[in-house]
Amino acid sequence: MRSFIFGILVFTIFSCPVCGSEQEGAIERVQYQMGTYARVLIYGGTNADADAAFHKIKELDELLSDYDPDSEVSEISRMAGKSPVKVSPDVTDILKEAVYVAGETDGAFDPTIGALTIGVYRFGRDGSRVPGDQEIRKAKSLVNYRDLRLDGDEVYLEKKGMMLDLGGIGKGYAVEQAVRAVKRRGITKGMVSLSGDIKVFGDDIEMGIRNPGGEGTIASFHTGAGELAISTSGGYERVIDPGGKAYHHLLVPATGKPGRDFLSVTVILDDDSALADAYATALFVMGKEKALSFLKKHPEVGVFMVLPGGEIYSNDRMKSLVRGLKTNH
Repeated sequence: MRSFIFGILVFTIFSCPVCGSEQEGAIERVQYQMGTYARVLIYGGTNADADAAFHKIKELDELLSDYDPDSEVSEISRMAGKSPVKVSPDVTDILKEAVYVAGETDGAFDPTIGALTIGVYRFGRDGSRVPGDQEIRKAKSLVNYRDLRLDGDEVYLEKKGMMLDLGGIGKGYAVEQAVRAVKRRGITKGMVSLSGDIKVFGDDIEMGIRNPGGEGTIASFHTGAGELAISTSGGYERVIDPGGKAYHHLLVPATGKPGRDFLSVTVILDDDSALADAYATALFVMGKEKALSFLKKHPEVGVFMVLPGGEIYSNDRMKSLVRGLKTNH
């Protein structure tokens, strides 16, 4: 049985950044992809099967990255308010899912948040800073998923200055598609992970949820032998910290400022990883009251939430999806 910590993944099984290993009939490899470490674990396959997962992740990064000026997502943002952009099927698919989640969460998740995250805060880029209130107000006026138009294979942002940022769903989508790629090759057991986004299928793995307010883990559980999509959003990655007050990238679209009700939110679904990723983002930024209301309406969503001060909350759905949940609290 294998175990590791996630939240932001801590690689406890091996340290080689690009390697392959065969243990207990498994092939386990790691590559640096999408600005983080991608891990592929499969049973009963070959290195070519693992390569198929990595190839799909790389292909999606080239389409979805807002850091790459040549990506289709960057082209959509560049042509905002000017003309539609013809895109690949994967871009159409992820944007359809993003718009669906935006509607389900009343805009708490919004794929057009880029006007804030990229345009003024510049998270993860040179010149990152906390913008002034006037800049935030202007950028907020360009955040509205309803102004994202999808027409067949064409995508259009209606207002000049709008920008797509798929950071809240892209890694989950890539994990899901990588798993599908290895399944098409006959693999029935394994795991794919990208940072805090994980898909386990047919394997029982012990997981540890990182303690966002300290060292080690705050909880652990077993996945069982079914299929689980797991995603964690936390306010401890992509941080601007002027004067010791952290400004993280999980922004509330309505205010243009970071969500403060949670330290981390972990979502677990017996569904696809893109949905888990987007829901984790949405629940984090919508705040505690709205998040609990949302969960009542969506009993299929399992959650483990860590609040400031270390208080934790997990719902019955999470406990029914995993085995042996233990908290270190």
